[in-house]
Formats: sequence, C-alpha cells, structure tokens
Amino acid sequence: MKLPRAIAFGFVALCLRTGGDAPGGVGPGTELSAIDEHGERLRFRIEAVERDPKDAQGEVSLYTLSVRPPHSDRFVPYCARDAEGRAAAIAVRGSWDARGDFHDEPNLVTFACTNGAIAKCVRFGYKPWKDVAGTSMRPLHLACVRMVRADYCGDGVAHTREGTRVDLWDDVGIHPPSALDPAAEVFEAAWSAAGAEYLAVPRWSDDVQEIVRTCPTRLRERTSRELQLTASEARTRFPDAVLFNARFVRPEERTAGQPVFGALPGPTGSAWGSAP
Repeated sequence: MKLPRAIAFGFVALCLRTGGDAPGGVGPGTELSAIDEHGERLRFRIEAVERDPKDAQGEVSLYTLSVRPPHSDRFVPYCARDAEGRAAAIAVRGSWDARGDFHDEPNLVTFACTNGAIAKCVRFGYKPWKDVAGTSMRPLHLACVRMVRADYCGDGVAHTREGTRVDLWDDVGIHPPSALDPAAEVFEAAWSAAGAEYLAVPRWSDDVQEIVRTCPTRLRERTSRELQLTASEARTRFPDAVLFNARFVRPEERTAGQPVFGALPGPTGSAWGSAP
C-alpha cells in the first residue's frame, strides 16, 4: 500500500483494515508496525483502552500507546501529556498530509494524541463519524483542526502557541453562540476545512498583513484589511464557513485555562504503518 506523505500534528497514524473510525480487534497488547515522518520503521504497542470520561455518549475510546525506538528493545510512552495530564490517543478514520489536508482513506486510521488538534476537536464534540440534525460533523471537525492550529492559510502552518485559550461556536448546536462583552473578546476568524474563510484579527498579533504575506492569494479580499465584517456578516458572505472563533483581548487571558465555548463577540510526532 502506498503511504501518505509526512504529517506533523502530534498524532500517530496506523494502517488498519477497518470500515469505521474505531480499529476493530485492537486492544491492550496489540503491536503495530509503523513508519514515522522521518521514514523510520517503528513498532507501536497499545497498552490500554478506556472510555473517554469527557464523552457523555460513551462513543470515544482513549488508547494509551507506546513506541519502541530504533535500536532499542524497550517501549516508551508515545503521546505527550495534555492539559489534563493524560497521555492518550483517539482513533479517527483517514489521514492528514503535511499541508493539513484530510484524505478519507478507509484502510487508514489515525491515532491522534489528545494534546493535538485532531483529538482536541473530537473531544470538543465534533465527532467526524457522526451526523447531527442531518449535518455531517466531518466538515466541522476539519474546520476545527484548522482553527485550533490557527492554520489561516490552509497550508499546514500554525500561527498560535501551545496552551492558547480560544472561544468557538457553530450553527449546528454543538456549541451555540451566545452574547458576550466585546471588551473581553474579539472575533478572530470564520473557518472551513480549507482554513480561514475570513480573518478579522490573528490570534497572537494585531497585524493581519503579517498573515496575508504568507498566503496572499488564499486570503485576497478575505480579511479585515478589505472587509470589516462581524461573525454574522462573514457567515453570510462566505457560506463555506462552518465554525467561528474569538480570541481574548488581553494576552494573559489567552493562556488562562481551557477553551470556552459558545461566546459570540459583539462585532507533535506522526507515523504511518500497517497492521501486523
């Protein structure tokens, strides 16, 4: 099987023959061969599987993974710890390439570490295997991955910092919008699976031009330099946008805790492989 190109979002992808998002027949003690983004062939082992305590529907499993580095006979933990101190991964069908583009490949399952964007977005409620009120969660999950990483250009380049606090909302009802004091937050961007459909203000800068210089074609007439839009106006003008977010005004509040949801402002390693 031809494997995808390298990715760099802090998740592991293992090639498993499965028809869904959860790899069937994989549990504690299962070992899997993989090739990481540097072309190294590694051996992974699933140490434990448990239900995600944050998932009220009981649909998400957390996998504890270990990896045996080259020229070693010892397995060591693979995922770094997340903000809750947990080092685990979530299985999601398909793969992501170096530009952050998703490839819906039924024979591939990505094990996404919970400290990375893919797993975070599943835990936010955007489960890509589900439909909610007749709407597929896949586009919202992909938009969320771009949003978490502040990948405005849709080229795989992040414009944020580890641990940054953000506010997000959608029109489906996973995180509905609500009123907020505009002095506390400002509308940042409207998102689709391709990146920012509209950029009002970058997450860690007030200079939109700084981002535009990296992808002038992609963001042409899609920023506050040309169009001063509220979130509602951006939704109307750019119908591909499915997710919206705000950033906190004061820098110290951007790293003051976990993401919050529903507020409407007034205006790290990867591997690909095959099952043994």
